[in-house]
Amino acid sequence: MPAMALAVVGFIVFIAVMSQAYGTYQNKAFIAQNYQDASNLAEKLSRDSMLTGSVRPDVVDVARLEELGKDPEELMSKYDAYYNFIFKVEVDSNSRKYISIIKNPGVQESKYGVSSSIPVTVRLNDAQELPGTLTVKIWRK
Repeated sequence: MPAMALAVVGFIVFIAVMSQAYGTYQNKAFIAQNYQDASNLAEKLSRDSMLTGSVRPDVVDVARLEELGKDPEELMSKYDAYYNFIFKVEVDSNSRKYISIIKNPGVQESKYGVSSSIPVTVRLNDAQELPGTLTVKIWRK
């Protein structure tokens, strides 16, 4: 009887280790398969008219980001067909620091996902444009 109990415990431990390894494999496979999607989404967002000004479509405008932060539903529904996502625009220079995180309030952020960052120019006001970073994180629906 003790040998049977030992065999059952060993089998349960084996199954637990294998399920953990499979879960890790699935997360890594998702990252490998979807990094390009995250990168493409970052590129699309950096050129979206909801984020950029009409004067220079290659510059992310802080005023538009602030407006978008109040009601991000329209932008989120435009790009969230396959994945949930959040994005962050960040400027960190000696003269100024700015961070804006835009996310869908109805969706909880996942611990696992794929992130991609691209350099962007951020217009802080009419007189100041600084280099910054746009980071996108996507995860499964």
